Amino acid sequence: MFDTCFDSSQSETPKNGRRLLWAVRIAAAAMTMMAGWAGAQLPGAPVLQNAWASPGVAGALNLGSGGGSLYAVAGSWTPASGRMQLSGGIGSQSRTGGEGARWVYGVRLAVPLANPNAGFGFGAFAGIGGSNSSRTSDTLTADSTSGSATRIPLGVALGWRRALGSRGFSLYTTPSYLLMSGGGKSTGLMRVGLGADVGVTSSIGVTAGLEFGQTKSGSAGPAGTVYGLGVSYAFGKR
Repeated sequence: MFDTCFDSSQSETPKNGRRLLWAVRIAAAAMTMMAGWAGAQLPGAPVLQNAWASPGVAGALNLGSGGGSLYAVAGSWTPASGRMQLSGGIGSQSRTGGEGARWVYGVRLAVPLANPNAGFGFGAFAGIGGSNSSRTSDTLTADSTSGSATRIPLGVALGWRRALGSRGFSLYTTPSYLLMSGGGKSTGLMRVGLGADVGVTSSIGVTAGLEFGQTKSGSAGPAGTVYGLGVSYAFGKR
């Protein structure tokens, strides 16, 4: 999931202040990967990653569009230190052009690097995801015979966040280099994600974003701009 808050674990923070900051804390997606988000590299979802991570476990429902549609579930885990986040997702993607649905998956490791209390943050991430299908259009080239496609994004996250009363929001960008392979061929693309996280309650968050940049034909894609929307829930007492 993607996280939007100031660290509420500092001892000098009053109890009421900690509760307020938890409301800022939860905004998710994932899309991909979504997340995906939710921290995964799901084909059909933008690669979005916030610069902060909240300790605990969260789950998300994600939607993606851009050359088709994606429906996915995702989850994430962050230790008490908040210095890393492991997330993953799985979903069903349908492509335009009359193709049937296929299963897609992804996992990601993100590492926040800035001060956890700062309003501006940055971090790094790497992931792997893809799909398996017998259709030739799932590969990097139309004349390939293998249906397997894999994508590996390597990137950085730059974010800004602010509390608004009992809620909060975060804006961030995720430039990444996307390595793709399929049908015995491989290629690399430069892509940029733009995301926004909004804390609705202390446990529920919403993420919206898009990804654009270099493109590649075929459903190993991405073939253009990809959009995503996610709703997340953070488990445990806030």
